[in-house]
Amino acid sequence: MEADVKAMKYSSRKEYFLLSFEYDEKDKVEPGQFFRLKTPTGPYIARPYSVYDFEDGVLTFLIKSGGEFEEHLKTSKKIIFDGPLGNAIPSLDNPLLIAGGVGYAPLHFYAKRNKSHLIVGSKDEELFNLVDIPPASVYTVEPTTALDVAKHSPTTNIIACGPIKMLSRAKEMFRDRNLFLILEEKMACGRGMCEGCAVMTSDGVKFVCKDGPTFSAKEVNLNWRN
Repeated sequence: MEADVKAMKYSSRKEYFLLSFEYDEKDKVEPGQFFRLKTPTGPYIARPYSVYDFEDGVLTFLIKSGGEFEEHLKTSKKIIFDGPLGNAIPSLDNPLLIAGGVGYAPLHFYAKRNKSHLIVGSKDEELFNLVDIPPASVYTVEPTTALDVAKHSPTTNIIACGPIKMLSRAKEMFRDRNLFLILEEKMACGRGMCEGCAVMTSDGVKFVCKDGPTFSAKEVNLNWRN
């Protein structure tokens, strides 16, 4: 499907941007799902991005600058999109949400819908000059990380999204909790056919695009490719 770019808003140093376009299928997009995006001129393989927000028929995505997709957006203001793809974040009782960098996107959407408590960390203030932070949430910048703050929480249910090193640390830190991880992977088809986003689990190989992107931390092996 195709849509016109409705808005592109950059952070102060243009390290991140929010991309928005209209989407007709109201009430059919859930937190944790993603879309594959490209323009009519490229990139050849569409890029997967988690939904940052969906309100009043407008989809918004939080994207880190510097990729091929952004380069094509400079000359084309039309979006070719495929989605929503993947499974929604599971419904949990009063979960703590922990985000790192652009891993904030799906958790922002979840927090906004469910009024959940959220802790988000970034390398500096740049990200927070662009995004909004839901009420009763906390943001932090390096050297303090989101996990440094989250480790003091007694919350049983936890959902985390961010760089693989952050997720590995969360898995160790909260090994006795009900922890879910939203994985980020390179993918081509978004439906498990190309097998490019494989992840090893306790039930064998699964695919981030169609079996995830949210998995129980106890289920996935984050080190199987190393």
